[in-house]
Amino acid sequence: MPPPPGNNPPPPFGGQPFGQQPPTGYQPYGGGMQPVAPQGTNGLSIAGFVLSVVNVIPCFWFLPLPALLGLIFGMVSRGQINRTGAKGKGLAIAAIIIGIIFLVIAVAFWAWIASNDRCVRDGSSFHCYSD
Repeated sequence: MPPPPGNNPPPPFGGQPFGQQPPTGYQPYGGGMQPVAPQGTNGLSIAGFVLSVVNVIPCFWFLPLPALLGLIFGMVSRGQINRTGAKGKGLAIAAIIIGIIFLVIAVAFWAWIASNDRCVRDGSSFHCYSD
């Protein structure tokens, strides 16, 4: 038989009967879960791509430091992207390819200058003469 209605003790503060409240300091099941924020594009892949493309400016054709940095940043960002799963894999690959292209062009140019008899170094400049 159930106890008569007048003999039940009142519920404790909070409205739930004792034994059904979670212990103090703990979150109830499913509570407090934060949604995982989507990862953005890897910053090094963006920087590598921008540096590689900056090498299009003619003043960097002879000494392609931006292309070299873009190649390095692209390779490092590819490793980070493979580990973390961030976005930007295409930018990293483009930075690597563009950086390699500009480095090969610069090496070919300097090899042509060094092997050409018509080009003479005069102090800090080169003069190439035609026949």
